Amino acid sequence: MEKEQDIIDPEYLKGFNQGYTMAKYLPETSAKIVKSEVKTPHMEGFQQGRDQYLMEVVREKYPEWLKDGHPKYKEPPVSRTKDRGRDMDKS
Repeated sequence: MEKEQDIIDPEYLKGFNQGYTMAKYLPETSAKIVKSEVKTPHMEGFQQGRDQYLMEVVREKYPEWLKDGHPKYKEPPVSRTKDRGRDMDKS
């Protein structure tokens, strides 16, 4: 049984898919459409689909070591004992 928040409006989904596809194949046209003042679920989906595609294009330009899941990319370890047990003499 799906929760109410998990249900996606079909108009939003259709707009999202159209925005993603148009940004990929017709970027100038999608940019003009996004500038419109229409505020419907379809247009919100269109804008977010276009934004999603543009973010993916930017991520593809990252070097391999910056991409999520790359084996060389690891968060630096946090030293929890740094400066512990030392007197910080400020004289």
